[in-house]
Amino acid sequence: MKNKILIRLFSLMAIISVMAACEKSPIEKAQDAYDATKVVPVVLGFKKGPVKVLQTFSYEYEVSYYRAGSTWSWSAVDATISSVTPDTRGVNVLFDKLPASGKAQIKVVETTSGGVKSPEKVIEVTVSPFCPLPVSGFVGTWTGKDVADDFEYSVTVTASLSDGKILLEGFGTDIIEEEAFWNEAVVEGGTCLVTINPDGTLVIPEQFFLDTDETEGYKIKGEGTWDNCGPKPTLEIKYDIWYPDPDDNFWIADEYFGEPLTLTLTLAGDDDGNGG
Repeated sequence: MKNKILIRLFSLMAIISVMAACEKSPIEKAQDAYDATKVVPVVLGFKKGPVKVLQTFSYEYEVSYYRAGSTWSWSAVDATISSVTPDTRGVNVLFDKLPASGKAQIKVVETTSGGVKSPEKVIEVTVSPFCPLPVSGFVGTWTGKDVADDFEYSVTVTASLSDGKILLEGFGTDIIEEEAFWNEAVVEGGTCLVTINPDGTLVIPEQFFLDTDETEGYKIKGEGTWDNCGPKPTLEIKYDIWYPDPDDNFWIADEYFGEPLTLTLTLAGDDDGNGG
């Protein structure tokens, strides 16, 4: 009798095991129930693409998400779609005209694998006229403001040519020497090389900046824009200074202000005292 009960029990367990093996997993069930035609797509946004550009230049735009099986179609108003990436998520846009309104539009629509189209997503882009300025045109004396949170300094900055780059001198040292803030005397340096790009942008690559009476090896980095369409050329630079203490090193502006230092300048004249 005991053996018969065990045999029946084992048989029942075997049947249950077979049935369980035939049962689909939750993922398989979800896949079977998935209907691509019922997906309602929405273009969520862009992870790449400026909202301020210069006429005559090209810029890249790309949606910020991925959906399996979807494709994206692009169009532009007062601009030209130059190329589309193989996955259609990104484009290269040429701003070859100056819109009468000052703004161009980049448009994108998602189509799912089920053929459902999203509402059109539109991003407005401010297009500024491009007024070229050769690197040599940056040489001279610039005046303006150097701002670090609540600290603001009037500065006179000199710019000279150095191996195709601009060497700037006359900013960034005030905050280091400020008695109410850093209170260290600069003993060496205080200049940096700036790469001027033809598309109205500029870069300060990370580099040595200065030494003080207490600390050696301060560094600087930054980026910004330049403009030559007004009465005088202007610069706006966002930058930060690296504090190189071996026990507690950090970028000063990021650490204390949560935003970069800002330098805004207007060209006052060249080395001969003439206007730019």
